[in-house]
Amino acid sequence: MSNYGGRHSGGRGRGRGGIGGRDGRGRGGSNQNNVGPKARLKPCGHFLKGNCNAGAGCTFAHVVKLHGRFDASTSMPESKDQNYNNSSFNSFGNNNYNSKNKLAAVSTVAIWETQGAIKIFTGSHDGYWRLWSTQGSQFQKEFEHNMGGGKVECLRIAANYLFCGFEAVSMSLPGDAKVGMIHVWNLTRPTDPPLELHMHTLMPYAHASCVTELLVVGDQIVSGCRSGVIRVWKFDATKPAFVLTHTIHGHAREITGLLVVDNLVWSSSIDGSIRLWDLTKNGECQYVITKDTKSNNNPVGHCGAVTGLLTCNMPGAGTFVLSSSLDGTIKAWNGSNGECVASEDHMAGVVSMALSKDISGNPILIIGLDSGNIMVRNLAQTPKAPAFALIFTLTPSFSTGHSGAVRCITEGPQNTFYTGGADGKLLVLQLTGDLSI
Repeated sequence: MSNYGGRHSGGRGRGRGGIGGRDGRGRGGSNQNNVGPKARLKPCGHFLKGNCNAGAGCTFAHVVKLHGRFDASTSMPESKDQNYNNSSFNSFGNNNYNSKNKLAAVSTVAIWETQGAIKIFTGSHDGYWRLWSTQGSQFQKEFEHNMGGGKVECLRIAANYLFCGFEAVSMSLPGDAKVGMIHVWNLTRPTDPPLELHMHTLMPYAHASCVTELLVVGDQIVSGCRSGVIRVWKFDATKPAFVLTHTIHGHAREITGLLVVDNLVWSSSIDGSIRLWDLTKNGECQYVITKDTKSNNNPVGHCGAVTGLLTCNMPGAGTFVLSSSLDGTIKAWNGSNGECVASEDHMAGVVSMALSKDISGNPILIIGLDSGNIMVRNLAQTPKAPAFALIFTLTPSFSTGHSGAVRCITEGPQNTFYTGGADGKLLVLQLTGDLSI
């Protein structure tokens, strides 16, 4: 296990910008009944779910197919957890769609391509991760694993290893105290026991609270937990084990995003902030972005819980960091200096996002909202479309989507993408037509 070589694939917001463009002013906040800004295309629901009898005469766009929609979780007892809330900064991980007899949320999806086959891993708040096989249009559960009574929040695959961050009852503590765990499986030797990450021999767990975010970079793991602590681990082949190298404090609540850009760790949290840490200076915080951060006397930070981070490499323009928030905005930050260069409002809280490409290879951003809608935007300006233009929106009432927040989105091969929802469903979609960008 010495070589991983992988990586982790309310208030006022900002108006239309675009990477490398100019900011305007706009309206933030979450409106679950509002479809949002006008899209360039309207997908055909008949084509999406099967065949459109109108053929070439159809006035709607034949650009996306739904290959599967199925239960990827089990029902749970009645939950008292609250829904996503822009104004209160409640715990992001505890905000479930669930009520009595509803399916537990699907919180994470990871895709493993092996020997020409595509395997789907899902994790959910019922405490299981599951493995699904794809045979044509059929999706069959191959295996499920109970992680010990808590929520599974993150799955990552790197170099044929499965990394799982979750919450479980600690056998080393009295009572039923739950702690944050990280287990690592070698997928080429699935019967071997997983490697476990421990803070110390006397503390056989990774965090004191549920692990909510994982980043795998080479032989290092960066993990974040519900209480806002970040830890950095490095694989030591002599043990062999992951050894804790840094513990970083600063965030007040749950970690929702982790990235490494130019030797700086970027992190996001439901406390509404984005922080940059320098590991060469023992994890010292170099910069923090909050709702009070200003540029040219204008506020540029998020006004609600920050729900995720992505890196976006734009040829000729450099590296940008995208951040999403329950304030309804996605913001683009210059990866070299932290300057906010663009912001876009979605009229509903943004819960998840993933980078992908259309059938022509153009970079796109797939966005999951707390309303259950799924949006697709282009990223780079082209002769046909400005940067960050909204291409289309999928909604549960007209095409497809989730009944509740879109908790996770993962890119797959051949223009596929996978979404997991607070409704316990997994959707398998594929871009099939020209998006005209």
